[in-house]
Amino acid sequence: MVLRTIIADDHPVVLMGTRAALEAAGDIDVVGEAANGDQLVDLLASFPCDVVVTDFSMPGGRHGDGLALIDLVRRRYPRLPIVVLTMVNNAAVLQTMRSRGALGLCDKRAPLKEVAIAVRLAAAGRMFLSDTIRRQFDVAGVQNTTEVARLSAREIEVVRLYVSGMSIGQIAERLSRSVKTVSRQKRDAMRKLGIDHDSRLSEYARERGLAS
Repeated sequence: MVLRTIIADDHPVVLMGTRAALEAAGDIDVVGEAANGDQLVDLLASFPCDVVVTDFSMPGGRHGDGLALIDLVRRRYPRLPIVVLTMVNNAAVLQTMRSRGALGLCDKRAPLKEVAIAVRLAAAGRMFLSDTIRRQFDVAGVQNTTEVARLSAREIEVVRLYVSGMSIGQIAERLSRSVKTVSRQKRDAMRKLGIDHDSRLSEYARERGLAS
């Protein structure tokens, strides 16, 4: 059985490499490529597929990226397996991806051949984790995620987008929330993390793997 797959990433080189790795596997056919969340949503509406492989961070577009995009795909295609490509190295954030429905988590620094393995397993309803990501879930290897784990998924997403350079207004539009709600979620996240300045929030996010 050939697995029809749609791939999404905002870096052309990554798209090219991912396509080559998947098609070299022999049992995977890439039926579409997207450079952002909007293109991915359009492709999914036009081309039936068995698995979707998407980058976690793809700025731009009205549908957004990250958890918002995972949620959207899950709502519209609840049976479609999702494999996420990511540079995120924070266990709390990675666990949130899993809890929102991602069956595969592939570290973008790992060999691309892992993506083919993840696609096969996801199509069979099984989880795949890159070794580097698996180690993040190992209690002995997760020392700096306890504070992040206190944040809600919505707070994590607001922080991630804010430190990527988006304004509160842009985040509100991206996530379809009010400016007041986003401001409160950012403020609550900073309070939980014990941070009182935006510059420190950006530094903290980089240190803890919230910024991808």
